[in-house]
Amino acid sequence: MRRFLFVPILLGSFAVVALLVALGPEPEARKFEPVLTEVQVQSVHLDRHRVAVTVDGTARPARRTAVAAQVAGEIVWAAGALRTGTVVAPDSPLFRVRQTRYSQAVAEARSRLAEAELRLLREQVARELAQAEWERIGAEPNLLALGVPQLAAAEEGAAAARAGLETAEADLRNTEVRAPHAGLVASRSAEVGEWITPGQRLLELLSLEVFEVRVSLPDAALPLLDLPFRESGARPPPARVTATLGPPNAEVRWTWEGRLVRMEGEIDPATRFLPAVIEVPRPYQTTPDGRPPLVAGMFLQVEIEGKEFAEVATVPVSAFRADGTVLVVDGEDRIRIRQVDALWPAGEEALLVRSGLVNGERLVVSPPSMVAEGMRVRVVRSPTAADPSGGAAPGRP
Repeated sequence: MRRFLFVPILLGSFAVVALLVALGPEPEARKFEPVLTEVQVQSVHLDRHRVAVTVDGTARPARRTAVAAQVAGEIVWAAGALRTGTVVAPDSPLFRVRQTRYSQAVAEARSRLAEAELRLLREQVARELAQAEWERIGAEPNLLALGVPQLAAAEEGAAAARAGLETAEADLRNTEVRAPHAGLVASRSAEVGEWITPGQRLLELLSLEVFEVRVSLPDAALPLLDLPFRESGARPPPARVTATLGPPNAEVRWTWEGRLVRMEGEIDPATRFLPAVIEVPRPYQTTPDGRPPLVAGMFLQVEIEGKEFAEVATVPVSAFRADGTVLVVDGEDRIRIRQVDALWPAGEEALLVRSGLVNGERLVVSPPSMVAEGMRVRVVRSPTAADPSGGAAPGRP
């Protein structure tokens, strides 16, 4: 009996539920908005930018002079302050060789010159007398009778004696070795009491007029610079040379002004770098701020001024995707993928772009990992927008 009552009870329950659903309030319709990807953007500003190429180099003197002896003899004197690292003035005396034999040679040369000039005078008088005598006789004389070859020999003898005196006097002057130019003594290899011979190296002098900084330019930087080739006639581009000196956390940056004056050799096929030379005048000149001298061997950073380019944008490195493209957001907040032409680094966190972007459009500086052309996004202004008006900072390749 109970089994037959179960069916009517079940049907009644379904009927009650259906009645409650039919008589109950209708559920409120809710509209679900899709979740949009958030991107940070900054405005694109096209402006004129001058490229700066930054490379590293080492200082060296433009001229190294090996001061050598020109006469033989014993060194009897040397400048007291002539030591490695000291600075000498131009034409200052450095060494002196014993002069006795050279003073005697000068005296003997003067004696020979006096004898030769006396002989020349005699031959001149003899020729004049012979000429007058033959004219009085009225005969045709020969050259020997007129004393022509004798006079020529006397003239040559006088010239040789005069040259001998000049040589002896030059040797006497060369017993005193003088500095050919102002410079820093790099090494000294002679002392008082030593016997020296002509051509023997006495010391090495580093010129203080001009220093060179040898750098290696990447081949990608060559189109960006006004290279100092003679055929072009262009003025060498300026370069700023910087040395960072001091202990950690207390470094001081010192700068010198120079110019890119020449290229050396050819591009290294392994590294694709081209050697170049920066000239820095007056490397030892003092300044009111206490700048130290530019010492040979000092490690330096060189910023070479490049060409100026129009309609160039500064784009943060973070805006570039793995394939080199960037993203922009159009007026409908939709993503557009752009292929751009990056020109050169602008500092360590930005690149200069010369094509592919339009002035004023919104550039995505934080590209999402998953993106598609035309995808809608939610735009947020970047808190660290790049300075649109600033020039290109020095960049490294």
